[in-house]
Amino acid sequence: MNFSPPGRYILGSFVLLIAAGVCAGVVSITGRQDIISAALLVSAVILFLTAILLLAFHRPDSVDERFASLLQVQGTINLCTVAADLGLSGLSCFLPQSRTESTGVMHLVPVTRYSGELVAGSVFVSGEGFSGLLLPPVCTPLLSELKKASRLIIPESREELSTLLHEVAVDVLEVAGEIRVSMSDSGVHIKMEGYRLYEGCRFVSRQSPACCTMTPCVLCSLFAACIAEGLDQPVQVERCVPVKSTDSVEMIFTILP
Repeated sequence: MNFSPPGRYILGSFVLLIAAGVCAGVVSITGRQDIISAALLVSAVILFLTAILLLAFHRPDSVDERFASLLQVQGTINLCTVAADLGLSGLSCFLPQSRTESTGVMHLVPVTRYSGELVAGSVFVSGEGFSGLLLPPVCTPLLSELKKASRLIIPESREELSTLLHEVAVDVLEVAGEIRVSMSDSGVHIKMEGYRLYEGCRFVSRQSPACCTMTPCVLCSLFAACIAEGLDQPVQVERCVPVKSTDSVEMIFTILP
């Protein structure tokens, strides 16, 4: 059985205990009875009590990241299989409300290619020069909760969108250690490092890289949906793959006119 490494709170507690011991040791060794020694002694007591509190209120993570990353894997593969059996082979597109009859961003899996036309209907749709499968994105419940609980407001500028994606992945969801976002007029390049759900990405990619472009995972869908809603333009998923020999994931989106 593999044992998980100690959490940051446990490590922090040990650091505080060591610091308390150092302060107390300095007072003991010097034997001085002045205000500096008194301050060190008070600091040692405060550090010791803080360490005890951290240990007392620490709760170990209840979900193993390796298992959590596999929760949505089979659903992604199944939807990709169904779409392929229906003859759909195009890259996923996330359409803003202005391009559909829905009340939010929608996920379109076209038969071949989508060029930005208005889409009417739901589920099986067809229009001028295209047809495909139109569904709510898998990130819809997560996005709704972020807007409700975290007061998420999707900005309209590219610069603010880059900041938003970083804050959502690193600070709010805490699924990545770092994220770099590069936006241009026609596309978006995202690289996440230290992705905690990396094993799930690897599993899906091994089954078929097409799964990540036809039926992207929750996080990839969340990024695409935020960009589509903020810029009010369709977003096409060009690439979403785990980087070999690392725990990084690379995403490339095209912004359609």
